[in-house]
Amino acid sequence: MKKILLLSLLLSGYLLAADSDLDGVDDDQDQCMNTPFSDLVNARGCTIRSLQSDLNYDIILGAGYSQINYASQEKANTTTQTIQADYYNGNIWAQVTGSYFNSSSPSFKQSGLGDTLIAIYYKSLFENGITIQTGVGVLLPTYNSGYHNEAVDYQGSINVQYDLNDRYNLFGGYSYTLVGDKDVPSTLLYQNTQAFYAGAGYTLSDKATISSTYAQSQSMYVGTQTIKTASASLFYQLSTHWFTMLDYRYGLSDSASDQDGSVRIGYSF
Repeated sequence: MKKILLLSLLLSGYLLAADSDLDGVDDDQDQCMNTPFSDLVNARGCTIRSLQSDLNYDIILGAGYSQINYASQEKANTTTQTIQADYYNGNIWAQVTGSYFNSSSPSFKQSGLGDTLIAIYYKSLFENGITIQTGVGVLLPTYNSGYHNEAVDYQGSINVQYDLNDRYNLFGGYSYTLVGDKDVPSTLLYQNTQAFYAGAGYTLSDKATISSTYAQSQSMYVGTQTIKTASASLFYQLSTHWFTMLDYRYGLSDSASDQDGSVRIGYSF
């Protein structure tokens, strides 16, 4: 009986002095209504500090298929499994990406790890709708070429996005890679590479975005034709934490796979 009476007194006290956003300041004195539950507020009910963290993480698993082995530039049926982990803290973004591939053709079979990318990016936002992202990374030689000539590669990149409005955006990027692998006389000659891409995106809804991209990149092998592709992509938010990405690429040069596609699924924390 005493517990029921105490609960009744508490409820009546809440009704007499309502605090609809539960920030500890009564509505009749609250000058900033509907503050997030995670915010610390002053005596007027206005935010003085947010306890919401800018830290975010995600992990993405993927599977892909192409009709060329890009490591050797030979025509082959190649399947690739990828894993990617991202760490976001405000405008800073760090990434680790690894892969495992199986490649086969009438003349050879090959499988193993691809190179592992470790990179960090910084994103700058401007009021005119432009976002600029710069990054540096290292490619660790977890891929075995068979010539024992693997070395660390270094990469720098810049990416720009311009939001035309709430639905349409244009984007493009450029990267340069310092290839550290040693030449194999009369067999393999390496070169530093550069790549760029440009495209447009359209937001279908608050869950789905599509984009189309043209890209070209130099091969790390001297004398190999520049790789050129056109692609279409779909990003879809499955739920609060789960999302998926679908990619299809069409080769525009003999050095590219005629058909190339991948599906990725990710979970954000």
